[in-house]
Amino acid sequence: MANKTAGYKMEFALANDIDFAGYAWTPVDSHADTAFELAEINGNGHTIYNLTVNGQAMFKRFAGTGDVVVKNITFDNATVTSSSINTALIVGQTYQNLILDNVDVSNSTITGGYKVATLIATVYNEKSTTVTATVKNCDVDNCTVKSTTYDFFTTGIVSFVYEGDND
Repeated sequence: MANKTAGYKMEFALANDIDFAGYAWTPVDSHADTAFELAEINGNGHTIYNLTVNGQAMFKRFAGTGDVVVKNITFDNATVTSSSINTALIVGQTYQNLILDNVDVSNSTITGGYKVATLIATVYNEKSTTVTATVKNCDVDNCTVKSTTYDFFTTGIVSFVYEGDND
């Protein structure tokens, strides 16, 4: 994937459950002028077990064009550990439209500096753009969300929505 250019659209579909026990996930930073754009991740009803993320999120940042869709997937016993802001399991921060549909998280721990959440840490909707984050049919059960720096903007689903000067 390193040789792909900006705007390259990807679609991933899980065919089986995945157990990441013993492995660590390296966060993906999908930025429009440095990497590809992920278009869709379809879990097809499968579960990812024992995921460990040493960093802000599975996907540190989405900043491109079009919609990013994550759907029909369950995460069980995930651990995300970061000292940074914008820490979550799925997306640390997004500057483009994001749809989470039927994404479930259970028995997991998310720890970050501040702006910490289970699914999405921060949605940036600045004056020059219109960004929407849609969360539907998602469930968070038996999860711990912890802030190590400031005890605010720490929540179960989405931590923070930024709109220019009107947070």
